[in-house]
Amino acid sequence: MSLFRVRMSAAVMLFVFLTVAAATAQQARQPESDYKLSARAEREDAVYQKGEKVLFRIQLTEKGKPLSKQKIQYNITGDGGYLKKGTVESSDSRVELEASLDRPGFLKCDVHWQDGQGNKASGIAGAAVAPLEIRPARPEPTDFDAFWTARKKELDDLPIEAALQKVDAGKQAKPNVEVFDVKVNCTGGKSMSGYFAKPTEATPKSLPIIVSYHGAGVSSARMPIWEAEKGALALDINAHGLENGKPAEWYADLYKGPMKNYRWENLDNRDKQYFVGMFQRVYRSLQFMKAQPEWDGKTIVVKGGSQGGGQALAAAGLDPDVTFCQAFVPAICYHTGYLDKEFGGWPGFLKGNIPSQVDPAVIETVVPYVDAASLAKRIKAECVLTVGFVDYVCSPTSVYVAYNNISSQKQILTMPEQGHNTPKPEADAANKLLWEHIEKRRVK
Repeated sequence: MSLFRVRMSAAVMLFVFLTVAAATAQQARQPESDYKLSARAEREDAVYQKGEKVLFRIQLTEKGKPLSKQKIQYNITGDGGYLKKGTVESSDSRVELEASLDRPGFLKCDVHWQDGQGNKASGIAGAAVAPLEIRPARPEPTDFDAFWTARKKELDDLPIEAALQKVDAGKQAKPNVEVFDVKVNCTGGKSMSGYFAKPTEATPKSLPIIVSYHGAGVSSARMPIWEAEKGALALDINAHGLENGKPAEWYADLYKGPMKNYRWENLDNRDKQYFVGMFQRVYRSLQFMKAQPEWDGKTIVVKGGSQGGGQALAAAGLDPDVTFCQAFVPAICYHTGYLDKEFGGWPGFLKGNIPSQVDPAVIETVVPYVDAASLAKRIKAECVLTVGFVDYVCSPTSVYVAYNNISSQKQILTMPEQGHNTPKPEADAANKLLWEHIEKRRVK
């Protein structure tokens, strides 16, 4: 069952990339302009059928009042190579731009205005066309399951060696929660590392598991104290198997230096591609948590946003014991979409490439194996995803390929005017579903 929800208020952004966060902070420091250029689909949910006329309503205002007879540049793009651009004149009422798609996908309408004095404004709107019919254009490799079964067996055969060191949580500390820095041996060349938190009075076989995964960039894991305080065994893992608790500069130097292009590492080697190792650490995180004596043996929640959302989908797809998956604007989905005139997702391995010029080995033997949208087909858990219709990082098409691949109970919270973020209302709604899932299973 799918659920469409629309929330229009701006709020706290979650799980954005470091570069996006920096740009947002810079924008917040700038004085607010008197000029606004709004764009939105005329339907509140911004959902249409194939071939149906889509209307984008555009209005330019100065201090809240309509500004007429101004030249507005527009550019409408869509899956399938659809393109429409031109100039329209503003008026006292909203100006309408018309577009359509004859196939499932998304339309984005960008509008820009600038006068002779340097005043400028821009807006963007999105619309979905038959989103529940979006499917990948190419089949997954025939040995996809065999590949991941082999990777999982390597981990299953490796006895868990975990090093736990109790840490002082400082100002975050709660008297009823203890926190550990944890490192666990793993295949793929790096350890699984993170912060593990649990209630101090936890008894055997009494608590659900919650594992959190990180968005793109390089940083320490966080201490998942609030989840433990609410009665869970909680683990927040470092996406890269790094040491935790280092100064911010230490991680920044890694991201500017040797880990700047981590996502491109070994793109020509299926077994060593970076996300293969990342997904192995994801699977190891679940093995470690299931080995804890306090686990109730029945409830496992995985969650994350962006790159972390892709990891959450991978976790649920790799481990059938996962019971709930929360993925905000998930990345690492539908890499090959760009080869078929569709918008794929981050990290954009094949973005801008002409299919005939791409090394066939990359298309056929590397990239498809680290596609979280394909792993989503194997999910047995209840799922909740979020999607921004104007997300240029993790395209809504790539998110819907993952969502439509899920055959278990699922919901998607749609955000027609949002880019690569999940505002507080949607995050709160998704978290409510998460805790309802946990409470429902506590009483069984």
